[in-house]
Amino acid sequence: MQAIVWLISVAVCIALLIVAPRFGTGFVIKRSVGAIIGGTVLVVMIALALRGLKVQPSHAFTTALFQLLFTAVVAAMLNIMNFVFHGMVNAQIAFHKRYNAANLHRFPISFLIGYERQLKMFGTMMWCLGSALMLYGVWFDMKV
Repeated sequence: MQAIVWLISVAVCIALLIVAPRFGTGFVIKRSVGAIIGGTVLVVMIALALRGLKVQPSHAFTTALFQLLFTAVVAAMLNIMNFVFHGMVNAQIAFHKRYNAANLHRFPISFLIGYERQLKMFGTMMWCLGSALMLYGVWFDMKV
């Protein structure tokens, strides 16, 4: 069961990383921060409700609850970092086009400009691999 949930969470995280740049930076960052805050508030509300009802949740329930929260946090943080990476590439290109136009044909700058799309895709794929590793840790090695 954990393997299926892990595969689903990795697939969703990868889909978010690939599709999110189309929505714009502001939209994704707001939604990512909202997911982190909303997930944390939801966990706190569930904990307070259970405490108020004097219900002792099982270990499996609390572990699954924290795994879901950390899955949302990992997906949100990786989306933010993906946008930071894309912004860094865009900033480098804009800087060199504005202040270093005479050297745009030279190696490191011409490579950056010529392979901008591939460089961003490579960065996104690295975040996807990172999400798989992080979510593996959340779903299989988590001790609460």
